[in-house]
Amino acid sequence: MGLVKYRRLPANLRYLVALLGLEVATEVAGSVLLYYHQPNLFIIPIFAAGEIWLLALVYDKSLNWPTFSQLRPWLAGGFVAYCALDSWLVPEVARFKPALLVIESLLVLGLVALYFRKLLNELRVTNLGLEPMFWVSVGLVIKHLGSLQIHLFSNFLLSHYSTQLNINIWDIHALLLAVLYSCYLVALWIRPQN
Repeated sequence: MGLVKYRRLPANLRYLVALLGLEVATEVAGSVLLYYHQPNLFIIPIFAAGEIWLLALVYDKSLNWPTFSQLRPWLAGGFVAYCALDSWLVPEVARFKPALLVIESLLVLGLVALYFRKLLNELRVTNLGLEPMFWVSVGLVIKHLGSLQIHLFSNFLLSHYSTQLNINIWDIHALLLAVLYSCYLVALWIRPQN
């Protein structure tokens, strides 16, 4: 949907389409590596860095706050540097790194909180159902609040409980992703308010 309407999309939603492209690329790469029985966990820091960078651009264009525009490169660049440093210091490609994903979720929730703060303070939107960034933000809140819980307890669950329970927990994560992608689809489908 985003590619069909790309030329008519505002700048913030164009960055969202780029984020979806990154998500498709990382899913394909992860699936190919899984098919060949190769570790694919090294993709997580690459995706997390790209997601934060692109979401920071999405919210920068949505917020239109000069202060945030000045802080955005430092915020996103700092997280990209953390991802690179974490991968460099602990280069195990077959190790799950929940701390990185917890920080990512907290940063995303912070971006969404800034958007909701602006939405409540300005009160310019008359119908939230017709505001694309509302749908993006709702999807991100649902996904990252759920993922935060999963990432916090994933290693504990894997080491203290059955593998089947861990698989079921990650099935819930897949459901959260389906909700997020549904919200992205709605955001790209509706016509933005002026």
